[in-house]
Amino acid sequence: MKNYIRFFLTSGFALLISVNSTFAAPIIRTASGANAAAIQAAVDQYRADLGGALNPNNGQSFTTGRREINWDGVPDALSSPTNLPANFFNSNSPRGAVFTTACSNATFRVSSTTASGTPVRFGELDASYTNAFTTFSAQRLFTVISGSAAPCSILTVNFFIPGTSIPATVGGFGIVFTDVDTTGNARIIAYDKGGNIIAPGFMAPAAANGGLSFVGVSYNAGERIASVQIVSGTDRLAAGNVDGVNSVDVVAMDDFIYGEPRATENHSSDFDGDGTADLAVFRPSIGTWFVFNSGSNTFNGTQFGANGDVPIDGDFDGDSRNDLAVFRPSSGTWFMLNSSNGTFSGVQFGANGDKPVAGDYDKDGKTDVAVWRPSNGFYFRLNSSNGQFNANQFGQSGDIPIASALIP
Repeated sequence: MKNYIRFFLTSGFALLISVNSTFAAPIIRTASGANAAAIQAAVDQYRADLGGALNPNNGQSFTTGRREINWDGVPDALSSPTNLPANFFNSNSPRGAVFTTACSNATFRVSSTTASGTPVRFGELDASYTNAFTTFSAQRLFTVISGSAAPCSILTVNFFIPGTSIPATVGGFGIVFTDVDTTGNARIIAYDKGGNIIAPGFMAPAAANGGLSFVGVSYNAGERIASVQIVSGTDRLAAGNVDGVNSVDVVAMDDFIYGEPRATENHSSDFDGDGTADLAVFRPSIGTWFVFNSGSNTFNGTQFGANGDVPIDGDFDGDSRNDLAVFRPSSGTWFMLNSSNGTFSGVQFGANGDKPVAGDYDKDGKTDVAVWRPSNGFYFRLNSSNGQFNANQFGQSGDIPIASALIP
């Protein structure tokens, strides 16, 4: 965490800005071994990295915690030899994960249970797999079924607010692989919301002879990952592709562990990050915010502000959740409580009589501090992307700036 102060001297303004800036590096957890016990500690540490709590798959959305997919609750009717729908874990069991793949005519498959009568651990594809693979959480595993002879074993996981089509990001993603012969043959590649690769690949360590490998990456400063590409082995699971023969390294997947999905873009009055406006009021007499979170149907109240302050609708720290923020007309000061880390900041920008017109004017995904001056119809704003001050004359005395039209 780095704190710094900038001073600006402009016509009619004396600005003092307190900025909190976090420079994030990924936290990477890896482990490998012969069985579940060998990697359990690393998996549990990764779960703690994501916030600890395992959220229920009840169609709700939460501000913290994690999601997991262990495949074991998939019904037999959608398991081997039947294919799994790509959106099963956003529709049937809403956890905000939808699968795609670049493999030609490919589908997705969950292995069977002993009771189903179908060979376990993809033995229906090749009998050797039943003995080659083990599980982290019994009984099921997961794979991409390629529709061609090409050695394609690539899966993409896209994130959404559970049960919706609202694109989302997560704070981290981890996966358990089984039977990785060589480090690098199984890995995850993370992408941000712009489709840029965050890192070229987080590799799972080798654990041959049916052992288990885990790799998990997370960020401790906001949601960074919009999708992940998973490479599981050198070849697809198919008849005749025997592990260790002709340099073939077939790898199956077990548990997926990832942070609670949060809306990629901020939505007005969205305090819990589920992409939907929340019921919220500011009570000036006691300077208190009351919010009913739409994602989890929970209520919270926070004292922030004072009588006479103007509540502001905005996301000043860029984490896709609204921050508690007020503008104090008597001193032309803004006060913000960042939802990403609970830090407080204050900015003197504006003068008594100005109208707050906060918005994302510089297209960086963060709300900018801005005011409109009724006496001369000038917009004054401070870009969050670079701290640059801007002034534009638009309107005249008696006009009402749209961004503050509902502010008394």
